[in-house]
Amino acid sequence: MQLKVAKVLNQILLIIFMVVVTLIVLLFVLIPKMPELKWVFLGSFVLTGIALLTVFRWLEQTWDKRVITRMAQNGKVALANIHSAERIQPMRDSSFLSYWLYEFKGELYDPQLNRIEKKFYEKMNHATDEVPSGSVFVTYDPEKPDQVFIIPNDVISHIPALAPIAAKFEKDKRIGVKYLDVYYDKGINIRTFREAVKEHAKRKQGDEKQ
Repeated sequence: MQLKVAKVLNQILLIIFMVVVTLIVLLFVLIPKMPELKWVFLGSFVLTGIALLTVFRWLEQTWDKRVITRMAQNGKVALANIHSAERIQPMRDSSFLSYWLYEFKGELYDPQLNRIEKKFYEKMNHATDEVPSGSVFVTYDPEKPDQVFIIPNDVISHIPALAPIAAKFEKDKRIGVKYLDVYYDKGINIRTFREAVKEHAKRKQGDEKQ
């Protein structure tokens, strides 16, 4: 889904660019005809440009997060057992922050425990190299099967209604749940809980030395 989001955002950015160019042309046409309104036109152009870029920036930063939260709150989730993940292409947002688009392959289990072989994409932190195999929660709606996002653990923990669904996955021995630590920091980060504990201990030691 992140690949589709990136394409839509690029289309929106292109539309904004075309609107700005059109406004510039209008300025060159209108200012000579009505010089007394020169500053009104220029001010309107600047405000319109700022508004368009602000809306784009807001969409870029919140669109996927809002979709993830809404779907998770509605119980439209699945458990994904990741088998492999590889880099597909580098990405960069409007603030020049870099990411890697990863292709994930694995199996999804919906709340009814249906098994679905799935390939999906996620925008990962640029420092990501290898992604461990294991289990993560993802958004999933059978009516929109391509709308798959990896859900950070803190989102799951703040939605009590998902606890029975998680328990259902954990009780089914066929699934073999092996949770991974998923968090958002300049893109999605995925690590084992052993790595998370080691990093926490290292950080704690550093704080004690100060």
